Parts: sequence; structure tokens; C-alpha cells
Amino acid sequence: MSNSKNKFEPKPIKNVLQDIVGQKALKKGVQNVRICNAWGEVVGENVMQYTDQVRFSHNILYVSLHSAPLKMELSYGLETLTRQINDHIGSEEIRKIVLT
Repeated sequence: MSNSKNKFEPKPIKNVLQDIVGQKALKKGVQNVRICNAWGEVVGENVMQYTDQVRFSHNILYVSLHSAPLKMELSYGLETLTRQINDHIGSEEIRKIVLT
């Protein structure tokens, strides 16, 4: 009666979640969220108060700010911010940051 097809090896939940998140479409979405969240974690709460929207597309991070002086100030350090965010997420995903 015992059939080898009915026997399952227990798998740690960590491995199951990695398999699920590892699917291409889901992996891309999770990575986009991590990158967008990294903006706030790197620049801090003060800048986040003036941030309207953050989105990531085609290796470009688009950040919408509602403070022209802050936008001007941040524009001088975009290369540094790009490097800091890439370091924070642990990969070179962002090639450019565009402030709008």
C-alpha cells in the first residue's frame, strides 16, 4: 500500500519561501520594492518627508520630490547616493537616479 509518490521530505520554510520568491516575476517585483525602500533608508526621515513617489524601472530610480531646494541640493550628490543605495541593497541595480 505504501507508495513512494506519497512520501514527502520535509523542507524548511526558508527554502520553500526562497523557491517562491525565486520565481522570475515575483523576484523582480520584490527587488523593485527593496530598491524603492532603500531610498528612504539611505536618505533618512527628513528627506522622506519631501518625497512624494519612488519608483524603479530599467535600472533608473525615479524620485519625485515636492521641494525645489532639496531637489537642487540632492542633484549635486546623485552619484554618491547611487553608490550608497547600491551598497545598501548589495548589488549594482541602479545606474542612475532621476529627481522629478
